[in-house]
Amino acid sequence: MKKGMFVAVVAMTTALAVLAAGCGGGAEEGGSKPSVDKPAGGGANFKNDPVDLTFYLTSNNISEEKFMEQYGNKIKEKLPHINVKYIMQKDSKSLPELLTAGGSFDIMISSVGLTQNFLTTYDLQYDISELIKKYNFDLNKLEPTSVEIQRGFADGGIYGMPVSTTSGALFYNKDLFDKFGVPYPKDGMTWDEVYELAKKMTRTEGGIKYKGLAMSFQHLMLLDQNSFNPLDPKTFKPRITEDGFKQSFENLARFFKIPGNEVEGDKYTLASQTDQFLKNGTAAMYLSLSGTRPENFNWDIVSHPVYKDKPGIGPQSYPTYFYITKTSKNKDAAFQVLDYIASEDFQRFMVKAGTANTILKDGAKFASDFGIDDPKLKGKNFKSLFPQKYAAPTIKTKYQGLLETELYTALMEYQKGSDANTVLRAAAERADKAIQSEIKK
Repeated sequence: MKKGMFVAVVAMTTALAVLAAGCGGGAEEGGSKPSVDKPAGGGANFKNDPVDLTFYLTSNNISEEKFMEQYGNKIKEKLPHINVKYIMQKDSKSLPELLTAGGSFDIMISSVGLTQNFLTTYDLQYDISELIKKYNFDLNKLEPTSVEIQRGFADGGIYGMPVSTTSGALFYNKDLFDKFGVPYPKDGMTWDEVYELAKKMTRTEGGIKYKGLAMSFQHLMLLDQNSFNPLDPKTFKPRITEDGFKQSFENLARFFKIPGNEVEGDKYTLASQTDQFLKNGTAAMYLSLSGTRPENFNWDIVSHPVYKDKPGIGPQSYPTYFYITKTSKNKDAAFQVLDYIASEDFQRFMVKAGTANTILKDGAKFASDFGIDDPKLKGKNFKSLFPQKYAAPTIKTKYQGLLETELYTALMEYQKGSDANTVLRAAAERADKAIQSEIKK
């Protein structure tokens, strides 16, 4: 935690208690009204006394309507004794301002990539291991790497319950492949096969430059199948000069050396890559998170490319978690929500809506149901989003962003002709300096 943040969190303790007392929660902790145990969620016995639970999402500007559509309405339908409340980021301005003002919430919803920046930075983490034991929750039903990620965060404990995951996927513009008479991509392609296809589809026709492949470079590095930690999780020293990372970097960076497929200008930006595919229609393929949803042209999807020596190994899973906060006064009721969002009922609802992949270990059985409640997704090859096996997870630290900034610079220098060893060594030095400076604050 940064200097000043700890003081703010400690100073708000009294205010948090007052606010929580006024929320109408905590009935399951005691009170004069007798409670009735009823099966709920995954089938465990919970006390179903009326209680308020407040939710906070780390993603920017998710409206209350969207939150209720994706989570809240279904939770209320299954658990009607829970009054769902939601804090929008734009209403609270920022998490530190919310906490300093005495704000409180019971459940934080965050992707794995933002967990360190929000949950642990502000000392809100709470180990739910005892609640898992108390309510006999079966962790074995979850996709294993989603649990392994939490073990890494909590030194063997577990802070959050996975609700969904995204991963990597290869999207393609069928109209462009038809236009140039090139066969569509297919499931199970290797990186080298995608590279050759990208070269074939990169061209200029009628004065228009077409890119063979655009990509979300930062996400693909986070999800890489080599599963090499770019930062030491204990010392936060960059490890990007080591062979395990260098191979992954060169594998992606080579696509930007295809003549005509380069990053235009002097800076890589995600928007420039995304717009070529989703907005301008000038990129034949797009490698990004599997939650991408193109519109306004004829598209489809195939599985994320595999390394030739790792057949069947998909990218890493990129889960979203529900975290019970340390400051919650309603931890048992909050765990009832966690129990439910990991149930087959909620997972099937989510998959049918096409919002994200399931986190159940046997979730591939839902593949045929993916997106069936959304007419725009009809007929898409969503079975490709369920790899035979996810790659082992790497640890995403709160300094990931500082390293990524320097990797963008390395990518541009590599595209211009510098060798990988040189650009990664320079990037490691810059990143180390920035990280050490941040640690000292």
